[in-house]
Amino acid sequence: MMNIAHRGFSSRYPENTLLSFRKALELDVIRQELDLQITKDGHLVVLHDRRVDRTTDGEGATIDLTLQEIQQLDAGSWLSPEFAGNRVPTLTEVLQQLDVQAILVVELKFEGNEPIPDVIATIRSNNAADRVVISSFDHAKLPVVHKIAPELPTTALFQPDERSPEEWIALAKELGIDTLGPRCGAIDEVYVRAAHDAGYLVRAWGLGRDQGEEMTRLIDLGVDGMTTDCPDILQDILNMRSLS
Repeated sequence: MMNIAHRGFSSRYPENTLLSFRKALELDVIRQELDLQITKDGHLVVLHDRRVDRTTDGEGATIDLTLQEIQQLDAGSWLSPEFAGNRVPTLTEVLQQLDVQAILVVELKFEGNEPIPDVIATIRSNNAADRVVISSFDHAKLPVVHKIAPELPTTALFQPDERSPEEWIALAKELGIDTLGPRCGAIDEVYVRAAHDAGYLVRAWGLGRDQGEEMTRLIDLGVDGMTTDCPDILQDILNMRSLS
């Protein structure tokens, strides 16, 4: 069972910051999910939104700001004054400053495919290809990743819709991915069995606060992992199960 800290330990610390990632690692949660955007001058920064407004003290679209402008922003005080001074990290900083045991689930949030070669070059230049997974809701990005870097596992994320598990599995074969990433509420026993029979992992997302019961349900269904804002709660559940 993969306990994946969603934007780090984001229920308690400012999301997508080095502090948030390190605090998850202190729980022995080695898998860290992060989001990538691109700056005006072509740098890869760890931000979820296309704008900096929600998670920094700045304003504007990331694509309209330079790296220097973004690095001057406070990315912590929006959550609490005690986190003032945290900054928006680059992908390179995360790869270089987190413990090498950390496995990074990198979600491509930027528009278009043009930055993908830079993402892969950054991962390879930091000798991190064996500890990175690429994911995206923009499924057109995933075959591009697979073609350039077949060594990188890929996950297709998707919103609930009317497709059957068989239709998603057919799409997975088209995309050349390793893992299906549905929202937690869309997963049932039929879905997990069909995915596993076809050789795919199932990784749930959408688990925020106070969802211990949903985590337990998903574990019982046999999912292979989940991203959660509360990696501490999932870790406690997994530890209790290992003792029983």
